[in-house]
Amino acid sequence: MEDLQKSIEQNEEIEIDLGRLLRQLKKKMSFIIAVTVIAIVISLLVTKFLIPKKYESMARIYLKPNITESGTIDYNTLTANSKMVNNYVLMLQGNSLLEDVTEKLKLEDEALVKNSLSVSNEADSEIITVSARTKDAKMSKDIVNTTVNLFFESMKDKLDIKNMTILDAPQVNETPVSPSLKMNLLIGALLGIMVSCGFVTVQFLLDKRLHTKEDAESYLEIPVLAEIPFLED
Repeated sequence: MEDLQKSIEQNEEIEIDLGRLLRQLKKKMSFIIAVTVIAIVISLLVTKFLIPKKYESMARIYLKPNITESGTIDYNTLTANSKMVNNYVLMLQGNSLLEDVTEKLKLEDEALVKNSLSVSNEADSEIITVSARTKDAKMSKDIVNTTVNLFFESMKDKLDIKNMTILDAPQVNETPVSPSLKMNLLIGALLGIMVSCGFVTVQFLLDKRLHTKEDAESYLEIPVLAEIPFLED
C-alpha cells in the first residue's frame, strides 16, 4: 500500500514538472522563435550560396515489338523484349560504354560520367530511362545523348538489334533539380525548434533553485508558514 502511495506521489511530481516545463517553454517562446528564424536564414544562405546546383537531363528508350505481315504485334518479340530489358539496363551502365562516352566527350575523368548517370526500367514496361545529373545543364544533356547514341550503335553493330527507338530525347534543362530550397528551409526550421527547445529543457532540468512555495515544501519536507510576495514595478 505504501509503495502504491509512493508511486502515485511520484507520478504527481512528474506531472507537476511537465507542467512547469511547458510553462518554461511558453515563457521562452520568443527565444525559440528567434533561434528558429536564424536557423531558417542560415539554411537559406547555405542553399543559395554554398550548395552547388545540379541539373538533370533525361531520355526514354522504348523496345518496339515486331509487327507481323498481318499488322498485328508479334508477342514472341514482346516477351523477348521484357526479358532483355534488364540486360540492356546493365549494358548501359557497363564500364566499356562509360569509357566510350568519356572519350567521346573528351572528359578527363570517367567517374564524372559514372557518378552522374542513372539507368532504370519502369515497372512492367519495355521503357528504359537514362538520366544524368551534373553541375552543368548542357553537360547533363550531352552525357545522356552520347550514352544513348553509342548504346544504339553498339546494339546494331554487335547484336544486330534494331528495334529500339527514343521516346523522349534529352533536353537542356536550366531549372536545377537540387538542392531543394523548400526541403532545406523545412529542415532548418525543424532543427531550430529542436535545438532551442532542447536548450530550454536542459536549462530547466539543471536549474535546482526553489521557485515556488511547493518547491520549498517538497525540498525541506516542512510546511511553509509565510511567504513574501514579489511585486513588479
